[in-house]
Amino acid sequence: MPEPFGRYAKREYERRWLLPALPAAFDPHRPWARITDHYIDGTRFRVRQRVRIDDNDTVWKLTQKFSETDGALDRIVITNTYLTRGEYDTFLRLPGRTLAKNRWLLDVAGAHYGVDVYEHGLTGLITAEREFPSHAALLASSRDSLPFEHAVDVTHRLEFTGGALAGKTFADIANLVDAARSV
Repeated sequence: MPEPFGRYAKREYERRWLLPALPAAFDPHRPWARITDHYIDGTRFRVRQRVRIDDNDTVWKLTQKFSETDGALDRIVITNTYLTRGEYDTFLRLPGRTLAKNRWLLDVAGAHYGVDVYEHGLTGLITAEREFPSHAALLASSRDSLPFEHAVDVTHRLEFTGGALAGKTFADIANLVDAARSV
């Protein structure tokens, strides 16, 4: 049976959490990478620049992301195209909204987490994410303990996705953050 989204698309099964602070295990001055996303208005596309801090290795890519089915924010269809710097700069000229963050990586008992500390207008927002090999594994993970204190699961909250956060300030989402933490 052919893939409904094309043979180059893959699926991401991901959970996301809102964190109150950067975990103590991390040096706040030594992230793994700096990521800048530009979400292109009127599309499901973003262009990303990822600069690894240790060696300045830079990757540019065009990404299309959307839910496998409406509202399934834990099941994402994703397609990436790697770009040259010139191609990246061309896409940046399109109208869009920007999101900048620093990312730390954490491995705990074979589980890989990315922790993002947002910058500019979103300073104060910290999230974590973990990808799973299948949707069944993601669902089973709800019984796992998290390596983060006071984490709030926001996997199914559209307002905590990159596309929804891009172009916003912390003041724009402060009520959402407070509401999520009070549940």
